Amino acid sequence: MNVRICFELSSRDENGNIDSTFGLAMTIGESEKEIDYQKLTASINKEGVLRTACLDSIVKAEDVKIITPEEYDEKYGEEAGQ
Repeated sequence: MNVRICFELSSRDENGNIDSTFGLAMTIGESEKEIDYQKLTASINKEGVLRTACLDSIVKAEDVKIITPEEYDEKYGEEAGQ
């Protein structure tokens, strides 16, 4: 099974109001065993995730929320936009 870490991110306008909210999913590999998602995400460096995704200029770490893959699929998955 694919192991994914999923996020909900918000960007803000010049007045500090939320401008847009969108999802980000990172697939980190395959695992034959079940992985505890809470343990996996417990030490996530949100600033590092934003830098890696080249989003650090439009999203601040405090506007990053870790969500479950199920939440991501429901809100941002391919079927959600149709």
